[in-house]
Amino acid sequence: MVPRMVGASTVNVGLLTDLHYDGSAAALNRLYGAVATLNAGGAKTLVVMGDLVNGNSEHHAKRLLREVSALCDAFKGTTYFMHGNHDLDHLTKAEFYNTLGCAGNASRFDFEAGGYRFICIDCNFTPEGEAYGIGNFEWERCAVPAEELDWLRGRMAASLNPVIILSHQRIDQPSRFSVQNVDEVRKTLSLAEKVTAVVQGHNHVDDLVRLDQTSYYTLSAHVDDAGPAMLELTPKGVRLIRDFQPPEKE
Repeated sequence: MVPRMVGASTVNVGLLTDLHYDGSAAALNRLYGAVATLNAGGAKTLVVMGDLVNGNSEHHAKRLLREVSALCDAFKGTTYFMHGNHDLDHLTKAEFYNTLGCAGNASRFDFEAGGYRFICIDCNFTPEGEAYGIGNFEWERCAVPAEELDWLRGRMAASLNPVIILSHQRIDQPSRFSVQNVDEVRKTLSLAEKVTAVVQGHNHVDDLVRLDQTSYYTLSAHVDDAGPAMLELTPKGVRLIRDFQPPEKE
């Protein structure tokens, strides 16, 4: 049974994925506008779900990440960063977080918001279990390693609230944008009987798949002019608004 959500009010969580920020004026304005939109919509938390930058060297990638971090500093709530495969073309995972001013942050983590447990998983490993880093990988060959699946089972089991999973890569069904052990990951989520929704990126499309009583949402890319998404968390459930726009003030 999915546990009942604790809490009585609506909490908004903003989501951005696949920024592919390149330092151009268009990219700067797009991210600035997205953060302003989420602030106007009353988001309390922002999760940037990977592929933050398109760097062409270590120095360039770090410069772009610092610009992304500075733009996200304008968000009025709490911001969490996840890396995608592009963020690791010239950096290690530790260098990614160090550059964002989040030294020591883990590449997988969880947090509470609005009576839900958010679990952010890291799929940036080879099927053999080697961590992506400094371009030493093929982006179409990714997986969630056994050790992380054990961690995921533990976090879900410990949660007293329903769970929302965030992933850069797809974990719903086989594709070139999905982890290669997608069936094992889905089985892990299904057996927990706590997962209300999964939100994923990487594919640069909007998609919704309903599997094992769980909704799998794929978000289109910010770089392709997709607006920020908003998760409205209420006692009645989760509502995802793509290309969120705050209501106009009367």
